[in-house]
Amino acid sequence: MKAAFDAFEREDWTEAERLYRTQIANPEQEEDAMYMLAFTLAMKNEFTEARTLYKELLRRAERQNHDESAATAMHQLAMVCRMEGDAAAARKWLERERTLRRDRLQDDHAGHSANAYEFGEAALIEGKLEEAIGAFRLALREGKKAGDDMCIACSWRGIGQASVRFGHDPGPAYEQSIGAFRRAGDFKGEAEVRRLLEQQSG
Repeated sequence: MKAAFDAFEREDWTEAERLYRTQIANPEQEEDAMYMLAFTLAMKNEFTEARTLYKELLRRAERQNHDESAATAMHQLAMVCRMEGDAAAARKWLERERTLRRDRLQDDHAGHSANAYEFGEAALIEGKLEEAIGAFRLALREGKKAGDDMCIACSWRGIGQASVRFGHDPGPAYEQSIGAFRRAGDFKGEAEVRRLLEQQSG
């Protein structure tokens, strides 16, 4: 799996896809490989197959009563819809995920943070700025409860992006995001937000 993940990290989608397809044949790696193959295909804008894989993972998780895996699959299905620009479809999956998390995964604050963050992204697509900023702030609160710097970083990035749309200075939010990405050791995320900050400063 390491070679495939390394290819994914350097955004060599063709090589990552090839390696993950190979690993699906190994029963011990099948579901992890399916998950990452679907993610890889989404990054290649091959959304139909990505959805098919995530729906199969959801079916398996629900059959096995594995709530966390089911919530993750719903979340990824929402992400695929959002990447396609279909905010309404993304919302339907996010609402299912949120209901499951509230009913059975109340203490998974990182999961609640990620869910709220995707609600914010969907709201941005729809131009619902008040809703977006509220969702990103909820994501931040849940990320802080989890003590999860990745959640915190993404939430601040979302707040910064919403601030731009409001015509406000996103700098303070982006600086918070950069610091959290750095603490999380995600240098790619840090660099991405630095570029956003430079675009606003320039």
